[in-house]
Amino acid sequence: MFGYEMIHVGQQQQLLKKQELTVSQILRTYGKQFSQIMGQYSDGHDGRCVLGVIMSYYGWDGVDKINAGKKLSTALNALDHIGIDKNMLIEMNDSGYAFDEIADHLDRASGISRYHFCQG
Repeated sequence: MFGYEMIHVGQQQQLLKKQELTVSQILRTYGKQFSQIMGQYSDGHDGRCVLGVIMSYYGWDGVDKINAGKKLSTALNALDHIGIDKNMLIEMNDSGYAFDEIADHLDRASGISRYHFCQG
């Protein structure tokens, strides 16, 4: 799966509600902070893939491997909860779609953009 390491951590059902953004808003706003990369969540600096951006929304610094598992679990649970296929996001990212293009796709897809992530 394009070199992504899947980390399984217990489900986090409760998220503290600080700010709610749609997935497309996360990609458009948080994505501007990073260079887009392929094949890994982070390059350890300012590079992130689409899932790395979402993990960063949840507070991941792009380096801490222990914290990465928790943030990945949170991001994947949230994506699953609102019906967004993580594999589709990965494929779009690794096929060269920019964060804004992925966000546009999500906005066009059957109402997905109405669903919000809760930042915790």
